[in-house]
Amino acid sequence: MQPAAPGYPQPGGFAPQQPPQPPQPPPQAPPPQQQQPQYGYGQQYPPGGAQFQQQGGFGQFDEFGPKKPKKKRSALPWVFAGIIVVILVLVVLVLGFITPGWFVKPVFDSASVEKGVSQTLRSSYSLTGVGQVSCPAGQQVTVGHRFDCKVTIDSQPKTVTVTVKNVKGVYEVGHPR
Repeated sequence: MQPAAPGYPQPGGFAPQQPPQPPQPPPQAPPPQQQQPQYGYGQQYPPGGAQFQQQGGFGQFDEFGPKKPKKKRSALPWVFAGIIVVILVLVVLVLGFITPGWFVKPVFDSASVEKGVSQTLRSSYSLTGVGQVSCPAGQQVTVGHRFDCKVTIDSQPKTVTVTVKNVKGVYEVGHPR
């Protein structure tokens, strides 16, 4: 920006307040062989183009307007949100895996069921010659659930139906067929 001539205000505001400067001697004319062109109102620009100076004063702001101090935001809402998320995750994990165990489905241990079926056939049904018992693995402890176990009685393959009676794992052994 080129300074305005004396007596004329700066564009975009008031004339800047500057201390008075001592009078300058008139510029000397360049040597005759280097005649430089003159630009409007008899002003000459220095070699390399015009040079502009930024001048401050009343009414002049940076390119985005006056800066307001940034308001520092508190981290407290983020801390509370994080604590709430952690608590919710813990509640879901406790309810899902421990009590009442929504994510955990209890299953029978097949070796224990095989031993129980063999004892029931000997004691409750008074069967002799009860041999190997084979029950499927991963049977859920759900009331009313039924599954079949293979049993050998007197060297004959038989099938026994096991019915779950309650959620604590009590089951009933049917007659061999």
